[in-house]
Amino acid sequence: MDGPRCPKMGVNILETVLYADVLFAINFSMDFISLWAAALLGCRPRRALRMSAAAAFGGVYGVMSIVFGVHGPLEYILAAGASMFMCLLSFGRCGGLRGVLKQSALVWGCGALLGGLMTAILSFGRGGTVYAGAARGSIWVGAAAAAAVAVYITVRLITAKKGAGPLSLCIEYAGNRVRLHALCDSGNLLRDPISGDPVILLSAAVGKKLVGRETAGALLSCDGEKLAKAGIRFRIIPMKSSTGGSFCGAFRPDRVTVGSGRQAQGVQCLVALLDCTEVYFGGFPATAPASVALR
Repeated sequence: MDGPRCPKMGVNILETVLYADVLFAINFSMDFISLWAAALLGCRPRRALRMSAAAAFGGVYGVMSIVFGVHGPLEYILAAGASMFMCLLSFGRCGGLRGVLKQSALVWGCGALLGGLMTAILSFGRGGTVYAGAARGSIWVGAAAAAAVAVYITVRLITAKKGAGPLSLCIEYAGNRVRLHALCDSGNLLRDPISGDPVILLSAAVGKKLVGRETAGALLSCDGEKLAKAGIRFRIIPMKSSTGGSFCGAFRPDRVTVGSGRQAQGVQCLVALLDCTEVYFGGFPATAPASVALR
């Protein structure tokens, strides 16, 4: 569209109008979907309020970066910082700097996948040119919904493939060692509230072989005083199940490895004991979060 004509210069003066509310809504929705997909891929707890706050921050950042015209290397530095801050808002410390960086990379990857899918959908049938008015109407909403569904399916397929089958675990504590196969459960989102590390649920029968009968009993009863005297690094882990909320006692073992042979990899995690049969874990003596397999 032509702008007002300058009589002396004989050229058209084009004015750019920024619809901050529309831009914020677009960035908010894109960031929220990216955070949600990254949480699935990284097996992080999905808290709608925290992710909404992070997406709102991302929306404001997107508007301000255009208003102030941030370009060049500074643009990438600020974008990386914003992504890390959004991850901290959404998922907490993620077990340390390495976890935050990894989760930030997942958010970037999911955002790139989502943006690429939306561009492809909006460009389909228009000779590769994105329809400029799509962001203001039902076309953009439909494209966003289709892209979100595609991202969700892609992420689910990736996590299902990586988390399929039992996990080979080796848990060591105070000179004792147990080797077992654990059920890889994507529904197990238990994490230490302080460090953010995942929690492996272990049957009490196997736990007694690892820490001894007396210490196992103290863990099951969450006897903090007795565990402190025994030098156990004890944590209380909140739990939610179909029967309601509860908690369990967990400790940090000396070493946990996933896999065997050259493929064995050490992971940072906690172990909690449950007084139940192996049937409770699908026939396995333990169940591990999918995040342990994805590391």
